[in-house]
Amino acid sequence: MAAASASSLLAPPAAGAAVNTASQCSSGVLFPTSVPSLRAYPRLLLAFRRPAVAAVADPQGAVLEEEQEPAPAQYDDDDYDDGYDGGRGPAFTPPTRPRTGKAALPLKRDRTRSKRFLEIQKLRESKKEYDVPTAISLMKQMASARFVESAEAHFRMNLDPKYNDQQLRATVNLPKGTGQSVKIAVLTQGEKIDQARAAGADIVGGDDLIDQIKGGFMEFDKLIASPDMMPKVASLGKILGPRGLMPNPKAGTVSPNIAQAIEEFKKGKVEYRVDKTGIAHIPFGKVDFSEEDLISNFMAVVRSIERNKPSGAKGIYWKTAYLCSSMGPSIKLNIKEMLDYGSESSD
Repeated sequence: MAAASASSLLAPPAAGAAVNTASQCSSGVLFPTSVPSLRAYPRLLLAFRRPAVAAVADPQGAVLEEEQEPAPAQYDDDDYDDGYDGGRGPAFTPPTRPRTGKAALPLKRDRTRSKRFLEIQKLRESKKEYDVPTAISLMKQMASARFVESAEAHFRMNLDPKYNDQQLRATVNLPKGTGQSVKIAVLTQGEKIDQARAAGADIVGGDDLIDQIKGGFMEFDKLIASPDMMPKVASLGKILGPRGLMPNPKAGTVSPNIAQAIEEFKKGKVEYRVDKTGIAHIPFGKVDFSEEDLISNFMAVVRSIERNKPSGAKGIYWKTAYLCSSMGPSIKLNIKEMLDYGSESSD
């Protein structure tokens, strides 16, 4: 019905209907008033919106020819270039956040080494596993910095410290010392203040020292506290915890015998623990020590880690072991020979 109405409206009028058409045009109405609303007939609405088939009426009553819409201009491909070669276009890449911390460091393949490091690196084979005496000797040869470097041991253990039964944290007494002076602060009260000073503590105090630490005083390497001071030391957790200075019984920094704890740390007691990746980083002396002293300290560290094996450790306990100086390349150790050497030296 709508199509019929549209075709009848667009068709030229008959001769007898010319008078009616002229009267309608003179009154300002081109189409009959009896046509229903265009919204009720979508097809009819589309028919009126097409300019190519729209009829133009003459005011005198004659219907002129249908106006044709001018054809769009033709462009040659060589005359017009919009820079688009086809296809889906470049892929959208969402903006990324700037990297911070360790993520911002360059990758290992992109890092450049100094000439000094590249020269001393030739002294050892990167894939070879060495025994303990040979590794100690190589480490001393490769320590070529302008200061006395520390001797470091790095052990990758088969541990996941997020579980309580796989956490490794303990202390070891190095028989030959650490080679560096340790500044010790003691938190105690009463008669133990005089005992701490007599034992060689550098800083001794009670509530006054706690107030100084809250104010930003951090001029010490170890903080030892007596058990009766721990309720007051708890308020320093947010300050001392991130720095690794919070007194802890496992670390030997909470002890009723203050004099003995001070003496042990002065002689070379070292605290160690595994990080979140299961690696223990332990300094065991200076490179200017003799090879015998370094071996003695290193094997004391190995025996301590073996003795403090967590109850939740499963499978192979030792994964890898490396030695290095502070500014030198690492030297890989043979795990079996290291453990056998430790058992022989202990016997």
